[in-house]
Amino acid sequence: MKVHEQFSESLLEHGVDVVFGLMGDANLAYLAGYMDRGGRFVTAAHEANAVGMGDGWSRRTGRVGVVSLTHGPALTNALTNMVEAVRANSQLVIITGSTPLEPTHFQRMDLSATAITAGAGFEVVTKPENVVRHLSRAMQRTVAERRPIVLDLPIWMLDAEAGKQRAVALPQSPAPQTPDLDSLDDALGILVSSPRPIILAGRGAHAAGARDALIELAERVGGALATTLWAQGMFDGHPSNIGIYGNLAHPVGSGAIGEATCVVAFGASLNPLTTYRGELTRGKQIIQVDSDPGRFGWFIGVDAPVAADALATAAAMNEALEEIGHEPVSSWVGDVQKALAARDPRDDFQDLSRAETIDVRRAAVELNAVLPSARTLVHDVGRYIRGTLTYLVAPGPQNIVGMGAFGSIGLGLAGAIGASVAAPDEVTVLVVGDGGLMQYFTELSSAVREKLPLVLLVFNDGAYGAEYDKLEAEGADPKYSYQIWPDFVDVARAMGAQALSVRSVDDIAEVGKLAGNLSGPLLVDIHIDPTILG
Repeated sequence: MKVHEQFSESLLEHGVDVVFGLMGDANLAYLAGYMDRGGRFVTAAHEANAVGMGDGWSRRTGRVGVVSLTHGPALTNALTNMVEAVRANSQLVIITGSTPLEPTHFQRMDLSATAITAGAGFEVVTKPENVVRHLSRAMQRTVAERRPIVLDLPIWMLDAEAGKQRAVALPQSPAPQTPDLDSLDDALGILVSSPRPIILAGRGAHAAGARDALIELAERVGGALATTLWAQGMFDGHPSNIGIYGNLAHPVGSGAIGEATCVVAFGASLNPLTTYRGELTRGKQIIQVDSDPGRFGWFIGVDAPVAADALATAAAMNEALEEIGHEPVSSWVGDVQKALAARDPRDDFQDLSRAETIDVRRAAVELNAVLPSARTLVHDVGRYIRGTLTYLVAPGPQNIVGMGAFGSIGLGLAGAIGASVAAPDEVTVLVVGDGGLMQYFTELSSAVREKLPLVLLVFNDGAYGAEYDKLEAEGADPKYSYQIWPDFVDVARAMGAQALSVRSVDDIAEVGKLAGNLSGPLLVDIHIDPTILG
């Protein structure tokens, strides 16, 4: 058996049922064999988007995503998306291949240096009889290290005899950490005396399966429940759920955050977006529970760090509180619950829609109501997210993918394609700006080819919104940020997608009708005023 044949079989033995990528000299042999054996290969128009697809697929499924690229410019094209995946702690194996053993080859480059520049790990197949061993190690490393691993399968090795190989070794997740008694006692000492605590869950708490234990803890201490942005939806339906903790909180949530005396963060890094650079935690006692002690004290000071698994810690706290018969020290959460029950999102803001444009927030509220409730929500980044992230929500943390860990616009479409491949039985909704869409608009053709149930909500202000704000702040003419784009509806239709334009609330009902019966992508061009969301 040749190495490329062995590699194809080993991918399938690892349970890799879909690979994202672009064919080239370094990968076409094993990709052909992979597809001959029943594997699915989703091809991208650009290597960056192949990595973004694998990243989005991995975040939506919680499994290791696999991407296959050729050598040289294929890997350099993918660099920005690799950094995004690294910053998001994505489980991703990116397979590439060294060029032929010819020192003058025009695509020759240092693959390891490129991987290290992105912050990814690097693994190289050292000899033909080790191909299975190195694939297994790459799969294990991405799970253990919580970052992408670039695997170099040199092109000169593909036609060599594989020889006798080790059996495939499936990756193992680290065992949950249990809290030590001293740190647990310190945290409980703060918590039981706090009259207005907030139990804050991040993606780490969701990954640990801690939802029910955290709800029980909040009820025992009379606390409100909140999440970080990317754990949004974790406590939906609970009367104490104030939603997002951060500057994207709705007015009732903001009020509760201001009144809180203690925050207990489970699996949340407490980054500047969550704490608003420390403004939203100032004057409160902070308990931080995280399996990675390197996060303690990095963004804000912490009064009681607990290096342990979120579920194990919440369960231990509940057990201890039950043993001592603890009761809430105030009735504060009851007032929060009453305010939440009376809240109407439409009353949160003044609707600034105009004759030909719609307020971003109003559009988000109405779209949230008409889009299918079973959905995955993928966010690009841009100024418009100030209005969308609070009001257009996902049903749970696993259903929200934020392609903004590196702060680069334009990565959302690839992430949405990957997420849609991962969840073909529900609608995937991409929230993207006009500038972000233009960066990789051609990749819509891949979604059309795959017939994906994908809705692209394009918030189109005809400008680079963040630059509008910054020019205005500098006293310069903000109109320098304006752009002239092609008609997105026409371009989308030319690529085979459905498309429509939205300029008012009345237009949104049609979005709901079309999104409920998709046979391929739908682009919605939502016209907003660049001078309003400033």
